[in-house]
Amino acid sequence: MSRARLGIIVTHPIQYQVPLFRDLAARSSVDPLVFFLSEHGLAESFDPGFGRSVKYDVPLLGGYEHRIIRNRSPKPTVSTPWGVFNPSLPTFIRRAHVDALLVHGYSHISHWLAYTAAARSGIPYLLRGESRPDQRLTHGVKMMTKRAMIRPLVRNAGACLAIGEENRKFYRSYGASPDKIFFAPYSVDTARFTEAGAVGRARRASMLESLGMRSEIPLVLFAAKLQPWKRPIDVVLAMDELDTSANLIVIGDGPLRSEMEELSCSRSWMRMLGFVNQGEIAEWYGAADLFVLPSDREPWGLAINEAMAAGAVPIVSDTVGCAPDLVTRDVGWVHTTGDIGALARAIAEGCQPGALFERRAAAQRRSAEYGIAATASGIETAVAAVLSR
Repeated sequence: MSRARLGIIVTHPIQYQVPLFRDLAARSSVDPLVFFLSEHGLAESFDPGFGRSVKYDVPLLGGYEHRIIRNRSPKPTVSTPWGVFNPSLPTFIRRAHVDALLVHGYSHISHWLAYTAAARSGIPYLLRGESRPDQRLTHGVKMMTKRAMIRPLVRNAGACLAIGEENRKFYRSYGASPDKIFFAPYSVDTARFTEAGAVGRARRASMLESLGMRSEIPLVLFAAKLQPWKRPIDVVLAMDELDTSANLIVIGDGPLRSEMEELSCSRSWMRMLGFVNQGEIAEWYGAADLFVLPSDREPWGLAINEAMAAGAVPIVSDTVGCAPDLVTRDVGWVHTTGDIGALARAIAEGCQPGALFERRAAAQRRSAEYGIAATASGIETAVAAVLSR
């Protein structure tokens, strides 16, 4: 049986996606060819979210076929629509003779070049993104413009790949028929995080003692960009309300770092670690009891996938996109965004003796269901369905 040639359009090599490309390349029905629209991430580069230069310490290339398309934007960046502009992309797509084209997102001008090239060449396209139903933007010119652009894009897609329930609702709200929506969850390399998390739990005492922290009390972990919308200060204020003893470790960098360090100076149970790379962060997930992400906007929150795979139990706000999929009552806690008291109560409940024994196992089981294999299988199924029509 011949393999379907699947072109995949992504802005740049991303540590979360690379294991998926390798898994697809190892499968029997799909032959992936990944088009990277920039080299961002391959060398050390400035990350505006962290407010510093970052180079991830995991290999991003190899194990799958790829092309790097030259980015001609006068101001190259992956954070703005015109920061990725690849006028040669349509030619590369045509010459690749792909059977179908999977495009991640629609926020950059080159995404639309890819969709246009597919339409003109008679190549069916699969749409994958992280959009959720419009909650803040309900009317006005901006909403009308968005609907005028996205509705035809969704309706004409050969398949829409849903990363979770909120994303599925988005596709339905823009006119996708149910038979064109396929589950391809947002995922991470769960096996790697599970293995490294076990190492972190085994080393927990020495890791905490090296920071001058007590290892016998619960450990709460926050790991994200220190941006206001991630609400890291909420975690500190919630910990202040606890009647029980617990440690807090904050991993990350960004504009709130100085304020967070100031808070840490007056709290003996809190430590700031700054940016921690992929090779080490999984061990901190495993050493933690609770992982907290109280963001006021978060399309998904892949750090939750990572932490759960490593064995930490999640606490998230109700505006974190993965909450309906990953964080339910048998796994973790969901609190109202900005409600410090509710967050404190969730942390306090998680710090009770024996409270996390069953939840930790449930978190790892749920994370495995949202692993790379599930995503690759969903893509395979969608490609087969598109090509059979």
